[in-house]
Amino acid sequence: MTLDQAREGQVVVVKDLLGGFGFRRRLLSLGIYPGERLRVVKSGFFGGPILVEVRGTEVAIGRGAASRVVVEPAEK
Repeated sequence: MTLDQAREGQVVVVKDLLGGFGFRRRLLSLGIYPGERLRVVKSGFFGGPILVEVRGTEVAIGRGAASRVVVEPAEK
């Protein structure tokens, strides 16, 4: 699944970033890289950015970018 499909409150692990060098570099600078755990704080149903928590910091990611971040549910 992709990050834009994750539910609010769900903890996920990043598996892959599907994009070019600039896209990957921007997400890496935010701390979003393969193997990192993210918690979805807020995900609006009608578009708009997705708010995720990365290492205690909240980051807003646009829906287009979130659709290119492959994730899977984290083990408890």
